[in-house]
Amino acid sequence: MGSGKNNSSADKAAFVFLKGLALFLVAVPRNVAFGAGSALGWVLWVFLRIERKRLKITMNNLKILYPDATDKELRNIVRRVCRHFGRFHSESMRGPILKRSDFEGRVKFEGLDNFISACKEGKGVILATAHFGHFELGACALALMGYPVFSVIREVDNVYVDELLDNVRRSTGLGIIKKESASKEIIKHLREGHVVTIHTDLHAAFNKIFIKFFGKWAATFITPAVLNLRTKAPVLPMFCFRNDADDSYTIRFYPQVKIKPTGDISADVRQITTYIAGVLENVIREAPEQWFWLHRRWKEEPDDKELEAIKKQEALIDSGADKAGVTSA
Repeated sequence: MGSGKNNSSADKAAFVFLKGLALFLVAVPRNVAFGAGSALGWVLWVFLRIERKRLKITMNNLKILYPDATDKELRNIVRRVCRHFGRFHSESMRGPILKRSDFEGRVKFEGLDNFISACKEGKGVILATAHFGHFELGACALALMGYPVFSVIREVDNVYVDELLDNVRRSTGLGIIKKESASKEIIKHLREGHVVTIHTDLHAAFNKIFIKFFGKWAATFITPAVLNLRTKAPVLPMFCFRNDADDSYTIRFYPQVKIKPTGDISADVRQITTYIAGVLENVIREAPEQWFWLHRRWKEEPDDKELEAIKKQEALIDSGADKAGVTSA
């Protein structure tokens, strides 16, 4: 049932709890599930108050965006983040009963033509996304609309919970690609004209470069850029916003990223990766409570050798600015 994963009694207990919660959330009306999500958010906030180390990480992260904010102001934002992700989890578990008709009145699309145009190229589509808003709804909505969509997902250490979450995702027609063995499978799907979503916002321990994210060095995944350059599949940033005012969602597709090659692959990868991160920065500024600030995004900085390589890449990009810039399609 798993390879090297922990199958302890604690894992089984966690699975039983989540399975029971999922059955409850599927059985009750949406407004009740929404209220349960708010309660989950409150539990998460209480956990952070107890687990002070994680709260400190979260508040330090927020200080990067709000350097002049007081601790009280930062804690208020953290509470809103907790409430958002509590609601997100309660809604995500309702995947098995989600139908296209359920979201047609509550989901708005922006830039859908950007996505449709990319699909028409016939090379597959890479959607660069993040743990922002209702970050699973975008892919699930496209799957329910009939598009062949596959999401790159990291395996959960708890084998039972991992299987439960994957089954919830698959219930909407979404395909799953496990991150641990993703490269060949992603390329296969792109060559078959499929859509692949990749989360690029968390700390990258491998397949990474260092870029400035909110003005601070951050190790960032280069997977979308490398796949774009290797397969010529168009890459588009996509994010799903929650609109609390009218209980709706907005799935926004940005124009696909296009560059004129500099002749240096590393410089081209840097251009694409930096552009995607810049779009994400603007998205987070729009609704900061909808991003996963609890994660240690800024774990490390580039060493001297890496800084020297970055300078060379940026010099190459700057010297060819008139002929090699990132543009919209």
